[in-house]
Amino acid sequence: MSMLLEVKALEAGYGPLTVLHEVSFSVAPGERVCLLGRNGVGKSTTLKSVMNLTQYRAGSVYWQGHDITRLSTVERARRGIGYVPQTRDVFPSLTVEENLIAGLRNRPRSEVQKAYELFPRLYERRNNGGQALSGGEQQMLSVARTLLGEPQLLLLDEPLEGLAPIICEELMHAFDKLSREQHVAIVLVEQKVQEALKFAQRALVLDHGAVVHESGTAELINNPTILDRYIAVAE
Repeated sequence: MSMLLEVKALEAGYGPLTVLHEVSFSVAPGERVCLLGRNGVGKSTTLKSVMNLTQYRAGSVYWQGHDITRLSTVERARRGIGYVPQTRDVFPSLTVEENLIAGLRNRPRSEVQKAYELFPRLYERRNNGGQALSGGEQQMLSVARTLLGEPQLLLLDEPLEGLAPIICEELMHAFDKLSREQHVAIVLVEQKVQEALKFAQRALVLDHGAVVHESGTAELINNPTILDRYIAVAE
């Protein structure tokens, strides 16, 4: 199977600090991958580096077989890579619907209905300002706006952080639906390890900016040694 995304021996960081050390992995069309590890090991930096939001040191990034290492963040998004950061980044002075329209990229306004179908809660609050939404609703809005760009790959950076269980359940249901029905590939960074392992098909474990383990999630669930050594998150 040809890969959607291939990251090869990537080294990247911020200013003089190198965070990632020869990170390599691939994502197939429609695949679900989770990145696991303790705080500060490079998971979020990996997603940012795929979007060219860090300082490049070495290595390469390929998209559908084409080298995009030198392409800008905007161009990578245009090619079909969607990114939802931890910060959510909704426009607080715009309504929910205006936020969604901003993600359409000149496509018909009627396409906003797809976001409402995925997140009915947003339809109920379509006239509310971004600043009036709860944290969970802002996360839904950030995800929905990104999806209106019709990405083939969605990078999710801790989408469940600080959210109520019922909102987490709604978000994970939406991600599952995207994967199953629209064949969107998803790379998930998440501290809720059991949720991530339940959702993903394959897991990469990072430590000190390097991939130290890669396997199917079922294999990792049955490998407590790896979980204890590199993650050690009790749930």
